[in-house]
Amino acid sequence: MNTNKPLLGIFLMIASTAVLSAKDGLAKTFVEQVNPVQMIWIQFIGTFVIMSLITLPRHGIRTFMPKPVLGQFIRGALNAVAIVALYWSLIYIPLADATAMFMFAPTIVTLLSPFLLGEKLGIRRAIAVGVGFAGVIVILRPDLSGDTLGYYIGLLSGILIGLYFIANRKLAGAQPPLLNITHNGLLGGLALTPFLQLFWTPVDPANLPKLAAIIALAVVGQALMISAFMYATAVTLAPFSYAFIVFATAIGYFVFGDFPDQITWIGIALIVASGLFIAIREIQLADIERRAKKPDG
Repeated sequence: MNTNKPLLGIFLMIASTAVLSAKDGLAKTFVEQVNPVQMIWIQFIGTFVIMSLITLPRHGIRTFMPKPVLGQFIRGALNAVAIVALYWSLIYIPLADATAMFMFAPTIVTLLSPFLLGEKLGIRRAIAVGVGFAGVIVILRPDLSGDTLGYYIGLLSGILIGLYFIANRKLAGAQPPLLNITHNGLLGGLALTPFLQLFWTPVDPANLPKLAAIIALAVVGQALMISAFMYATAVTLAPFSYAFIVFATAIGYFVFGDFPDQITWIGIALIVASGLFIAIREIQLADIERRAKKPDG
C-alpha cells in the first residue's frame, strides 16, 4: 500500500462521495415507482455479477465461497437492509436529511463497541456519542408536529449501517477487499430474496436505464473509496468522508428544490462533529496501540 500521495487519496475519497451521493439522488427520483427492497436487490445482485467478473480470474472458485459464511451473510444482510431503510426514508424526507441520519453510524459503532467488540468507552468518546445523539434529536424535533416517519426510518438506516461497520471490524482481514465487495453483493441480495414476492412489481421499461446506472454508480463509488485508502491514510481521509453531506445538499437543492433549514443544519453540524472526533480519536488510539506493540530498537 502506497499512502504517500495524500492529495490523490483525498481526491478519490471526495469523488467516491460524489458518485455515491449521485446514486442516492438518482434513487430518490424513482423510489416511489420501484420499491426500495426491489431496487436494492437489483443493485446488490448486479454488483455481485460485475464484481465476480473482476474477481474470478484472480481468486477463482473463492469468488463463490465467502468465508466465514455466517459472518459474511450477517454483514451483507445488515448492509442491504440499511440501504433499503435509507431509500425508504427518501420517500418522505430530503436527501441531505436522510444522509445526515445515515452518517450517524460512527456514533452507533462507538456506543455499542464496549458490548460487541469489547472496547473501552472513554470519557471523550462518550461525550462525542452524546453530541451525536443531540444532533439526531435536533433533526428529529420530536415535538409531535409534522411527519417524522421518514426521519425515524433514516435513523434506523444509520443504526443498521453502524452494526454493519461493527461486522466489518469483526471480519477484518478475513478476505481481500475485492472479495468482500463481491460477497457483500451476493449475500446482501440473498438476504433480501425471501421478501421479493412481497414487494416485487413489474418495472417500467423507462426505469431500466436508471437501475443500470444505480448498479454502475455503486460499483464505481466503492472502487473509488477503496482506491483512496491506497494513497492516503485513514486519518487523512476521515474528514473528507463527510463530503457526502455537501453533495447530498447540493443534489437536494438543484434537483429536488430541498434545502435544510437552520435547525437541521445545527443537527447536521453536531452529527458531523461527533463523527469526525470519533474517527480521528479511533485512529489515534490505534496508532498508540501499534507503537506500544512495536519492539524497541
